[in-house]
Amino acid sequence: MSTSTQHASFPATDFTRIGPPIGARFPDVRLPDQHGRIVDLHAARGARKAAIVFHRSARW
Repeated sequence: MSTSTQHASFPATDFTRIGPPIGARFPDVRLPDQHGRIVDLHAARGARKAAIVFHRSARW
């Protein structure tokens, strides 16, 4: 029985060319909160800064 693990190789990715540039305005976003109420990101935060985190659920 072999105990070696095979790893998929992926092409190198230039992350500087993906997504908006650093400091760019985040797009207008309106999503439901945990209670189902629609929240407008820019209206809710006013002039304050925000950290946006996207989390992929472990449940498929």
